[in-house]
Amino acid sequence: MGKARQKNSVRTQDRALLPDGRHPSSTMSRRRFLAKSMLGLGSALIASSPLALHAQQLEPFTIAPNSLSSGRGSGIDTGKPKVEFTDEMRDYVIAISRWAKSYRSDFSIVAMNGLELTEYLETTLFAARGTAEPARDYLRALDGILTEAPFFGYDNYGEPTEDEESKYILGYLERLKYEGLKYLVVDYTDKLGDMQTARQRLSGLDALYYAAPPPGMQLSSLAKVPRTPINSNPHVVDNLRQAKNFAMVLDSSPYGTKDAYINALAQTNYDTLIIDPFHRGTIPLTYDDMKRLRYKKTGTPRTIMAYINVATAETYRYYWQSNWRAGSPDFVGEGNLLARWGQEHHVYYWKREWQSLIYGSENSYLGGIMKLGFDGALLGGLDEYAWWLDY
Repeated sequence: MGKARQKNSVRTQDRALLPDGRHPSSTMSRRRFLAKSMLGLGSALIASSPLALHAQQLEPFTIAPNSLSSGRGSGIDTGKPKVEFTDEMRDYVIAISRWAKSYRSDFSIVAMNGLELTEYLETTLFAARGTAEPARDYLRALDGILTEAPFFGYDNYGEPTEDEESKYILGYLERLKYEGLKYLVVDYTDKLGDMQTARQRLSGLDALYYAAPPPGMQLSSLAKVPRTPINSNPHVVDNLRQAKNFAMVLDSSPYGTKDAYINALAQTNYDTLIIDPFHRGTIPLTYDDMKRLRYKKTGTPRTIMAYINVATAETYRYYWQSNWRAGSPDFVGEGNLLARWGQEHHVYYWKREWQSLIYGSENSYLGGIMKLGFDGALLGGLDEYAWWLDY
């Protein structure tokens, strides 16, 4: 899952255009665009200087290939799909949410990262920041947002996240704090002092905080620090909004057997558990497993959410066929070199053939999760839109 954005009534004709008539959001991710725009700023400054008098005598400037004007309209076929990647990702998440909630209105949908999807950005060619409007339909489809490493572990486990990145993440959370979303934050540190610092910085956002143990960002075991969950309580938790804390374990491989894994989770007092619905990614949990996980160690109910990667194909999942390759079926793209838990492939996530594997029927991935009794889903892979923008 990389780190690093629903078609609707937003006035796309009002957005600033690139020289060839394209929108910045259709060609590259916001961060890459902003970085490149600073290069253009230098040219703009030169044009306003006395050097411009001599420049008028030269031949007209032609933008070089691979600059902001490359791609559609430049005569160069990059092979990149002609897709509004950001809008398609929003549409996809909205469709998942509407389908799930049509069967169970209290089923929670939480977005993992992909903060840029929450806003429509209007950027000018030389502006470092543009004006933003909330993506209302997308936000209404969500019950919460989970963001990783705003304070510790963004690049390396236990290391402070760069201040610029922290401000970038917190800026989004601040702007969205009146949208009625539940915030979940995961840092990668095992130092109590780090956790106290992070919680202090989150004090105005009413966020649930979890510090994941090493190694790296593997999320392969329960936190040992602190010994008991933050804000541990004996109360009944019927939904995510009532939760005071959570734990997140997405790779159960180090536990060995499924029973050992389930036992470890069951002996905790976390209000919400976010887990993979498959032990080691391949062995599905059962109704009996869910019954054991349903209650905290104190005996009161909690909520259980399933992690599901909706935008990359994981080759160890039940849906992967042995004869699948990049380009066959046609929604399977090239291998994902940044995969966190093994072999993955980028997918054309906007294609219905892929989406039907994820949601839309009781035999879909999400359908199976709902039948097992999960209370919600954490949608991973949402940052894939940015990979396609930069493709």
